[in-house]
Amino acid sequence: MARRGKAIAELARLRPTQLTLGYIHMRDKMAVTRRQQDAGGAALRRFLRRHRIKTVAGPGGTLFIVDHHHWARAWSELGYRRAPVRILHDLGGLGPSAFWKRLDALGYVHPYNELGDRLGVAALPASVMGMRDDPYRSLAAFTRMAGAYRKPPNAAGDFRWAGFLREHVEEDMGTIGGFALALSLAIRLARSSAARRLPGYCGPAAA
Repeated sequence: MARRGKAIAELARLRPTQLTLGYIHMRDKMAVTRRQQDAGGAALRRFLRRHRIKTVAGPGGTLFIVDHHHWARAWSELGYRRAPVRILHDLGGLGPSAFWKRLDALGYVHPYNELGDRLGVAALPASVMGMRDDPYRSLAAFTRMAGAYRKPPNAAGDFRWAGFLREHVEEDMGTIGGFALALSLAIRLARSSAARRLPGYCGPAAA
């Protein structure tokens, strides 16, 4: 049975609790990691430890990612085999059904597809390499990084922002220009009264 705390884990064995991620956001994290690689081994190790993948231990000791899916995928894409993790809860004593109910109660399960529809946990991929692209997750992340809203306290807030932008922004984000236009619209929307009920809402920018 896994113990709570810090550990090193095989990236290929970590199980996602989300169905999608934002590929553009993930590629940005790849670029950030490459810069740390260029800074040298010690800097890279410190960087990886600062961004430990948050997990929960499930049946059979399997580790399920509950935060930092984008980092896990970015490092996998870069060819990393192992990464630092933090085990937040040990639920290895539960059966599969009870485990998923408990994980959902903790707010850790988000099987939303790229259209924003919630599917069952059976749709979750076996590893981060099987996660689908939802461009609105990238759009929400870059909107937040631009300072248009504060980081929500949990992943549920991230999905709410992606869903909000999906309803209001219809630009083709398959090109750099299209994504830039969508981001400009998203920043204005995030600051507008239409977003006031979303977690992390900041209100209009100061003049």
